[in-house]
Amino acid sequence: MATEKQALANRLNAQRSTGPKTLEGKEIAAQNSTKHGVLARKNVICSEIQADFDIHQDQMLAQLKPVGPMESMLAMRVISLSWRLKRAEDFQTQTFNALNTKKTLTPLQRMAQSMINKYTDQPPLDPTQTIGQTVISDFSKANVLDRLLRYERRIEASLYKTLNEIQRLKLIRKIENE
Repeated sequence: MATEKQALANRLNAQRSTGPKTLEGKEIAAQNSTKHGVLARKNVICSEIQADFDIHQDQMLAQLKPVGPMESMLAMRVISLSWRLKRAEDFQTQTFNALNTKKTLTPLQRMAQSMINKYTDQPPLDPTQTIGQTVISDFSKANVLDRLLRYERRIEASLYKTLNEIQRLKLIRKIENE
């Protein structure tokens, strides 16, 4: 248990540490807890390319042709879920490759690679291994492929449910317009 003097010192230190001030610094700090990104809240994570997501989004919107705010919201959900499903499949492949080659990065190598990926435009040293190794490490090597498959199934179920809801709304709209 901390003494009163230590607690006071901690409070004083905390007041001096206010975190990042710039927008760029805040964006970097926001990624601090991201490990592999399978369940990331953001659509595009540091190992992905924003332009690829933008193309995916444009193609999906062109196909779904949402009308009204509800269909637009559901369409954006479909876009996000389908992108995450692709990410989960990619991670599964990379994890399988990493497990197959039995090439394990040390924690220091993983941390260095993570820093290179976050703070530079350089590609990973071995892109088929880096994410796979991070996933293996984060899942503690315990049934890693099973866990990835569970995530994939959850995303897939949400995707199909959302697609069904869009189709239901479009059918209702069609019936009302007749």
